[in-house]
Amino acid sequence: MLHYRHLFVLFFMLLTACTAQYDLNHLEGYWQIQQVHFQNGSSKEFTYTSTVDFFQLIDDKKGILKKLDARIDGKFFANEAEQRFTIVQNQKDQTLIEIEGEELITYELKKLTPEELHLYDIKLSRLFIYSKFTPINF
Repeated sequence: MLHYRHLFVLFFMLLTACTAQYDLNHLEGYWQIQQVHFQNGSSKEFTYTSTVDFFQLIDDKKGILKKLDARIDGKFFANEAEQRFTIVQNQKDQTLIEIEGEELITYELKKLTPEELHLYDIKLSRLFIYSKFTPINF
């Protein structure tokens, strides 16, 4: 019986070591879409888009998302619309971002570094790949 306990502890340690932990502070800031990967295996590249997603954390579980239009001078045009989001851990220990609106949109956080963000739209089965926004310098 003691052997089973050791195996269980070892299995649990391996399982918890494999779960992704993210520094959610990296989420804050301006993100620009680079690619979308669709369920059928196709993808769409965005060489340039003026739309930028701005994430602002209110606390460690809540925040605000704004859609902005980047101007050529490096500033942004924004309307008053903003969406609230909540960060939750589900039973599978996945980090989810739930965006409020007319309909709840749920993304699974697949990757988050200071320069890269991957969000998987669970309902539409699409992976959105973002990079940190950098203004165009002339």
